Amino acid sequence: MLTLHPSVETILEAIKTGPYGRCVYHCDNNVVDHQVVNMKMTDGTTISHTMCGFTATGSRYAKFMGTKGEIISDMTENTIKITVFGEKDTEVIDISKIASDFSGHGGGDNRMVEEFLDMLINETEPTKRTTSLEESVESHYCALAAEESRINGGKVISLDKYRNGK
Repeated sequence: MLTLHPSVETILEAIKTGPYGRCVYHCDNNVVDHQVVNMKMTDGTTISHTMCGFTATGSRYAKFMGTKGEIISDMTENTIKITVFGEKDTEVIDISKIASDFSGHGGGDNRMVEEFLDMLINETEPTKRTTSLEESVESHYCALAAEESRINGGKVISLDKYRNGK
């Protein structure tokens, strides 16, 4: 029976009788726990994305490096550091001053749902954080191609396969 308000009893029952109580190392789980994805964009730029599902702190860390600088987001420190190569100073943003909810993907899940509902209910316009349907679909194509490549030993996968439905 589905319950919208889980109790200690229903959670324990789900752990005892359902898939949630199984040890991830002793079952048929084949979800990737770490991965490196290299992408070549249509304009010739390249992206290398490294994902690791496990960290010592249990939080997120991201480093974006470009031609002119880098951005480092560290959820343990609650900071975003922006460095322009060749410049002396690094801009440090304290993200705890911007948001207080860091649950579910650093608080992004709740904010995404709130903005979506606001657009539906109050007919507000999308914000700068809102992606278009086309952008969202394209990012899913990237994830699907990365998984297909992983399953096939690193085979190069063109996104055209997904875009054209073939």
